[in-house]
Amino acid sequence: MQSTANTILVVDDDEFQRDLIGLQLSNLGWNQVLLAANGSEALDQLDVHQQHICLIITDLMMPDMDGLVMMRHLAQRGFAGSMILLSGMQDEILSSAAGLASAHRLNVVGSLGKPCDPEQLRQLLGKLQSPSSSHQSGLEQALEPGRLNAAMAAGEFISWYQPKINLLNGKPVGTEALARWPQADGSMISPAVFVPALEAAGLADELFFTMAHQVTRAMAAWQAQGIFIKTAINMSMDTALNLTVPERLDDIVRGAGLSPSDFVIEVTESRLMVERSLAMESLTRLSLMGFALSIDDFGTGYSSLVQLIDLPFHELKIDGSFVQRSSTELKAQSVLCIAILLGINLDMEVVAEGVETLEQLEFLRNSGGTIVQGFYFARPMPLTTCTAWLLEKLAA
Repeated sequence: MQSTANTILVVDDDEFQRDLIGLQLSNLGWNQVLLAANGSEALDQLDVHQQHICLIITDLMMPDMDGLVMMRHLAQRGFAGSMILLSGMQDEILSSAAGLASAHRLNVVGSLGKPCDPEQLRQLLGKLQSPSSSHQSGLEQALEPGRLNAAMAAGEFISWYQPKINLLNGKPVGTEALARWPQADGSMISPAVFVPALEAAGLADELFFTMAHQVTRAMAAWQAQGIFIKTAINMSMDTALNLTVPERLDDIVRGAGLSPSDFVIEVTESRLMVERSLAMESLTRLSLMGFALSIDDFGTGYSSLVQLIDLPFHELKIDGSFVQRSSTELKAQSVLCIAILLGINLDMEVVAEGVETLEQLEFLRNSGGTIVQGFYFARPMPLTTCTAWLLEKLAA
C-alpha cells in the first residue's frame, strides 16, 4: 500500500478512461489515486494535495483547460513530481508536448496511448522515485526559509565542477561550477529543488556570492598548479537584477589575484525577459569589466534571437535536451545544427551540454561542434577530484 506521499493524479475528460486507469493503478498497488476531468479540476486538486502528488497522468485534448495549458500552470506552481502524457494523437504531437514540458522544467517519464496498456503503465511507474513519507517530511523541513538561512550561514552549499572539453584535441578548456547541498546522511538535495527554494526565500544573491568565493579560491589554487582554464558560474535572474552585483563580483575576483577574463557568467535564457532593462544593465556592465557572458539552456526560451542581438554574449550553450533527442529525432538534429551554425556565424563559442553517448558526440563533431560538456566525459565532481582529473587530462 502506497503512502499519501505517493499519490497519483489522473486527468482525463473521458470518465471511462479515468476509471480504467484508476483500476489499473489499483491493481499495481497504487491505492492513493485522485481523479480530475480537466486541467482546472487538476489544479484545484494540486492546490490541496501538491505535497502528496508524485505523478500526474494527463490527457492532452480536454475541454476547458487542455494538458498543454495545464503544464504552464504546473510550472508556475513549481510542481516537482513526474508526468505521463496520455493521448490518442500521433507520436509527433506527443513528442512536441514532451518538449514543451521540458521547456517548463517538468519531468515527463513517458507517454501512453489509448486505451492504456497496463504493462506499459507498469514500466513507466518503475521509473518513478517513490520517496517515503519521512523523506518528504524531512525535505519540506530542509526547504523552510529558516533552515535555508541556517544552511547558508553554516557554509553547507558547496561547489562541484564539470569539465568542458574541446573536441579538436580532447583537452579540457573550462569547467562549470555547480551548487551542491550534501546532507548529514550522505544524500544530496537536488539543485532543481533547493535553488528555487533559495530564490523564493530571497537568498539567490547569497548563493551566488558563496559560489563566487569558492570558485575564485579554487581557480587561484588551479593556476598555482599550472591549470589555466575558465570557470563558469551560474547567475540567477534574481541576482542579475541587483545592480550592485558587478562591482561586488569584480572585487571578489581581483581580491583573489584573478582577472574577470578567467570567468564565464551563465544566465538561463528562458528567464531573460523578466525585468529586461535592469538585467541588460547589470549584464552589460559585467561584460564591460571583462567577464564573458553565456546564454545557458539555449533553445528552451521564447526570445532567443532577441537576446543574442541585444546582449553581449560570448558563449552559447545548447540545452542538453536537444543533444539527447538528436539520437532519435530528425527535428532535434536540425535544430542542433542550426544552433551551432548560428553561434559560429555570430563569432560565439558554442557549447553543447548533456552529451552522454558516442553517437551524440559524433553527430556534434560532424555538425561543426567543438566544445562539449556531459557525462560521456565526466560527471560533476568535488574540487579535489576535479583537480586530479584536470591535471591528468592536461598532462596527457
